Amino acid sequence: MTSFQYTRQLFQMRLACLKNNFTRPSAEKRTRWILILTLAVLFLVGDFAFFLRMIRYMDTLPLEVGDELIVQLLNVVFLTLFMMVLFSSVISSLTIFYMSSDLEFLHSLPTTKDSIVTMKFSQSVLQSSWMVWLFGIPIFMAYGYHFQTSPGYYVYLVFSFIPFAIIPCILGSAGIMALMRYFPAKRTHQILSFLGLMFLVGLVVYIRFLSPEKFFRDDVSDEMIMAFVDSLRAPQYDFLPSSWITRGLIEWKAGNVETAYIRLAWLLGCAGVLFALFRRISKRIYFSSWRAAQEINGTPRSNNIAVFKNSPALPRFSLPVVDNALLVKDVKLFFRDPGQWSQLFILFALVVVYIFNIMNLPLSNLVLKNVVSVLNIGMVGFVLSALISRFVFSAVSIEGNMMWTIYTAPVKMRRFLFGKFILYFPPLLIVAEILVVGSNYLLQVDDYVMRTSVYGVFLITLGLVGMGVGLGAMYPVFHHENISEISSSAGGIIFMILSLMYVGVVVALGARPMYVHFNEIFLLKSIGGVDVPICYGLILFLTVVVIVEPLRRGVKNLEAMDL
Repeated sequence: MTSFQYTRQLFQMRLACLKNNFTRPSAEKRTRWILILTLAVLFLVGDFAFFLRMIRYMDTLPLEVGDELIVQLLNVVFLTLFMMVLFSSVISSLTIFYMSSDLEFLHSLPTTKDSIVTMKFSQSVLQSSWMVWLFGIPIFMAYGYHFQTSPGYYVYLVFSFIPFAIIPCILGSAGIMALMRYFPAKRTHQILSFLGLMFLVGLVVYIRFLSPEKFFRDDVSDEMIMAFVDSLRAPQYDFLPSSWITRGLIEWKAGNVETAYIRLAWLLGCAGVLFALFRRISKRIYFSSWRAAQEINGTPRSNNIAVFKNSPALPRFSLPVVDNALLVKDVKLFFRDPGQWSQLFILFALVVVYIFNIMNLPLSNLVLKNVVSVLNIGMVGFVLSALISRFVFSAVSIEGNMMWTIYTAPVKMRRFLFGKFILYFPPLLIVAEILVVGSNYLLQVDDYVMRTSVYGVFLITLGLVGMGVGLGAMYPVFHHENISEISSSAGGIIFMILSLMYVGVVVALGARPMYVHFNEIFLLKSIGGVDVPICYGLILFLTVVVIVEPLRRGVKNLEAMDL
């Protein structure tokens, strides 16, 4: 049999597993998928409407400014999505290619190594890019709808998005294979630390090229701002796939179909060449690196125990004995698992990028400053949703096959989930408050906006962590091949959609008090009334609901579960 035939057989096996999972679903599964589809449709409609309104507003600006801002918006969104897929692929590839529970079975089959790599790579692509598809496609559909493009535009968008999502997955998977091959397998922690260090170095170099300090000078003039806008006439990095797909969509909108097809050919050609190189590289290094990783995993556990005994003890938390034991256990497990703590690099990168994005704004523009101060809470909420999906939602599921120890211990499920909540809420709150306080300080907002932002982010963090722990207990995935499957499960999709909807509703309710405040400050008009306390009351009520209800249902589900 050829390599292609072996690959087809492996895909048939994977599809058979999926078919068995969805064929003759129980009433609970059927209800769950109906809920997912309903929430997904609502999210897609909201995402489409939001960016359609933003593009319409930019299109009303003066021609030389509006068009360039729309182009830059598309380019920034594509570049952000590209980086999200790249780093998500790095993390998921480590678990999919080296830590999945089915790898020993696959390598024992009479098949080629190419077919295993191809099947696992497709799995990495799906897990790394599904959220990008869900979030990104409505944005570019809104662009086409506003400018009344032909139906071919949407076909072109889909065919361009496929290689655009595959390219960063190839880079991430090939990078992990190279590091796992040429670094000792037991140094996985150092490998991921090296990746994080290289990313941060590149980030600092990139920020220095941006020269953000130019906007903090006192002599900023209109000519300088117009020169800055003029520099946005085209994507600045023509060698990046994000620039190719951006320019392709713009050319299609302008009617230059031939040029758009050339950009698509670049994407397809780049993806094809990189995939061919990836297959050649994987032939040489993948199996040996996987075998070395298995040799390390098969070493006696006594050595690891000795290491942990000699390691400094964690401080005892000021909690009851049972809660303290659970919390110390969770902290140790978190830092022993590179699949979890390695994501801290993404967390740190998000903080740095967010703050420097605020610094890059022309802060002398009063209108822009006030608009950003209102949207700031929502942006922090969206960042938290992504982090909580990775960390908090999977907190119950990572107990895995050892969940029976919790059931046999003298611990109630309510206290078990409370321990998960206490573990994640303080650090996430600190990150969120740093983001909102630091950005508001740069924006030089007044005391009212600062207090509202601090309280609002506190409530959003409280609500999202409670929702993450509760939904993670409602939809646990104890039997998973790798940790990245947890956040991409049915429950993970429900959490992401509900969390984004919650943040959107909070921002919408909080916009009214901010609008009243800005009228009083800048226009000396008092337009507020009972609507302001009502908005604040609804935010508080909604936060209580998204905390209490998921946690209550999560406790009930765990208590009724039969392992």
